[in-house]
Amino acid sequence: MITAWFVLVTVWVLAFTALGQLRYVRHWSNAVFPLASLICINTYVAAQGNFDIIDKSRYALEFESLSFAPFGEVFDSFVTEGREPAFLLFNWTIGLFTHDARVFFMIAAAACSLMLAITLWVMLGTGWQTTVVFYLTFCFGFFTNYSSFLLRQGLSISFLLLAAALVFRRAKVRWVVLLLLIGLLFHWSAAVAAILILALRLFRLRLSILLAVWCLLTVTYLTGSNETLAGPLGNVFSDIETYSDPEVIVEYTGGTNRLDFWVMSAVPVIFGYVAVKKLTFLPDWYSTLVKAYVLLNCYYIALGFLYFGDRLAVYSWSLTPLVMAVPFLGYEGRGQMLLKPGLVIGLLIWAAYFGTFENFSIR
Repeated sequence: MITAWFVLVTVWVLAFTALGQLRYVRHWSNAVFPLASLICINTYVAAQGNFDIIDKSRYALEFESLSFAPFGEVFDSFVTEGREPAFLLFNWTIGLFTHDARVFFMIAAAACSLMLAITLWVMLGTGWQTTVVFYLTFCFGFFTNYSSFLLRQGLSISFLLLAAALVFRRAKVRWVVLLLLIGLLFHWSAAVAAILILALRLFRLRLSILLAVWCLLTVTYLTGSNETLAGPLGNVFSDIETYSDPEVIVEYTGGTNRLDFWVMSAVPVIFGYVAVKKLTFLPDWYSTLVKAYVLLNCYYIALGFLYFGDRLAVYSWSLTPLVMAVPFLGYEGRGQMLLKPGLVIGLLIWAAYFGTFENFSIR
């Protein structure tokens, strides 16, 4: 059932990319069904799958515990254990209505999905483009994981992305700060990412300078010297010392300063920079989007020596579908009816490789 539903949405999205230049196709009402479908599909896949992963089991046990706890105990967890207060409150509030962990995961995944749809619509301003980029984000895979078994950080990223959307639209600083603060209170690792997003709103940063910084950090990443340079930070931030400890390799066998992660990071950087310099039809905010990606990716590149470093990379990788899609969707020249669907087909192939569709068979 879920597979057939996704196939129907895929046909709809391909029609958007091939015929999006037609006025009646662009009408917002045509996006209601496929966008609502994608929200439901991601919610289903994220909520019902991945129970074999230990992170999700831990979240289930924590929710079941907090759902029976008095509010004072929730507050004590924040004070004594340093847990993120927004996530504790989120658990406790849902626990007032249900003690079923599956319902909890459904509500959380739905919240992430709805916030992504709102964020994309704020940035793109059109329903059909919002639908296409949501589809590409789903196929990219990381969003589903972070609204499923990496839920605490997924909720944090949802608020940070919405804050970034307001930055791109030059919204008032107070709303940006409020969303960044909420995101931080869901996951402490969002602190640096939140500061970088806020810097985009407060200062005029040149893309060429940011790219130069990224290139310098890349040298330290590829040579492994980033660990040496960042070493003193371990005395200040305990998490850096914890996640650079070689003993962590027992839990995380993927390695550090990974070349494939650098390639995944570099492609949007290069693509976005070339697009900003060469294309004249891009929206005014696209250059700020690329700046945001480069800044957030610097956060990862500088700390790529940490185990579980991909959880820092996701702050920038969450913007990858948007960075890649906007130039394609805005292109109105020769060959557009092949280029735009080609992007969708390319992400479908990636999704099959990444394993995005593995949970479609859940009963």
